[in-house]
Amino acid sequence: MAEKETYEALPAGRSLEELIEAERANLMQVQGMARVLYDVLLYSDDDDGTMHADVADLIAKLVAESVDALEKIVRCFKAGEFGPPPNKGSGDADSGRMGRECA
Repeated sequence: MAEKETYEALPAGRSLEELIEAERANLMQVQGMARVLYDVLLYSDDDDGTMHADVADLIAKLVAESVDALEKIVRCFKAGEFGPPPNKGSGDADSGRMGRECA
C-alpha cells in the first residue's frame, strides 16, 4: 500500500483552492467507481454480493460527503470565513477556525 502523502507547505505554483479542487476531482472519480462496483455486486451470483454491494454503496456515500465538505470549505475560504492560523502557544482553541455558518 502506498504511503500517505503529507504537505507541510503548498506545492509551488498551486493555490489552496486548486489543491482542494484536485482532491475533490479524485474523490468524485472514486465515488463513480464505487457506484459501478455497487451495481456489479448487487446483481452478482456471489452469495455475499449483496453485502459487498452495501459496503460499496456506503463508500460512495462517504466519499460524496467528503466532496460536499470540500466544496463548503472552498466557498468559506473564498468568502474570507477562515481566520488566521492558530498560534501554537496560544490558549485560544477557536482561533483559525471557520465561522459558525461554515462549520
